[in-house]
Amino acid sequence: MADKGKEIISGNEGNVWVNTEQWANITNIEAKATAEYEDVNFVGDNNTYKRYTGTNIEGSITLKKIDSRAQKLLAEGFRTGNMPNIKIVVTTAKVNGENVERLALYDVTFTELQLAKLESKAMIEEELPFSASSFEYLELI
Repeated sequence: MADKGKEIISGNEGNVWVNTEQWANITNIEAKATAEYEDVNFVGDNNTYKRYTGTNIEGSITLKKIDSRAQKLLAEGFRTGNMPNIKIVVTTAKVNGENVERLALYDVTFTELQLAKLESKAMIEEELPFSASSFEYLELI
């Protein structure tokens, strides 16, 4: 009998690229697409119908601070309003490495930049919330 536990995908086999740079110090990334709808009502009909109006993509990256990578990428944009063009690619894979899922997030805009954070006897983590205009699965398992 096959070990079903080996089939479960874990974050240990994942990778994240921001533009073309792999960010290996990420401890967590989450992105989700939420469908947006408008209510539609008609005279003489008590029902409310839904009309799809678009998708909202949001997420966040949490990383252990080992350098000023996020600040180098984002600080100038936050100061001047000229935000950089950012693409994120996330891969997840099975332990055997044979099956890979790749997701691309396009037109990523980071909505917060942590300027400073210090806590006694604590490793510094940065959380970077973002939104994106679109997504595409480049490969599925």
